Amino acid sequence: MVAFAAFGHLAEHVEKLTVVSLDSGQVLKATAFAKPRTGPIRFSPDGKAVVYPVRTGGVDNLWSQPLDGAVGKPLTQFPAEHIVDFHWSPDGKQLGLIRGHTDSDVVLIRDAQQ
Repeated sequence: MVAFAAFGHLAEHVEKLTVVSLDSGQVLKATAFAKPRTGPIRFSPDGKAVVYPVRTGGVDNLWSQPLDGAVGKPLTQFPAEHIVDFHWSPDGKQLGLIRGHTDSDVVLIRDAQQ
């Protein structure tokens, strides 16, 4: 089974979660994301949900969206930073994340001569 995000271009430009069987190529599920995602999509260790970062108020946290259509839930509650990437350990008991932020300044330089 493989999961990926696809954009619908016929009506609205809405991102959908599509789950496809690797054996048959058949679409098993196509549904809207419960929350707008801001990063990679990963299967949960048990394979029953997809997990992806969701940005709210400039902060990323992981959201778990069950594939059976049940209500999703947040997995993390970070107060700051963005999630760049994440993976579970091979036994599914630990979660590793790459988090951080980007600092930037805007400087306006004008030509003093007219």
